[in-house]
Amino acid sequence: MENTQNNMADYSSDGNKKTVLITVVAGVVVLLALVWWMREVSVPPQVQVSPTPDVEAAAINQDINSVDVGDLNSEFDAIDKDLQGL
Repeated sequence: MENTQNNMADYSSDGNKKTVLITVVAGVVVLLALVWWMREVSVPPQVQVSPTPDVEAAAINQDINSVDVGDLNSEFDAIDKDLQGL
């Protein structure tokens, strides 16, 4: 009878060992899946923007300087007179 009881105890510990082993293997699989997924979802490479050529900046500055704004002081004087009349 003693042998029977020892055998039963061995089976229950084998069952616990199997449960622990299955849990550890499942955890490792989940961990590996997460690592693989995180590697796949990595940050996309950033596009390098090339600087605009100086020729375009010079052309824009030339266009800005060629704008005729007239005599701004006389226009502001007229606005000041209108504001004083209020």
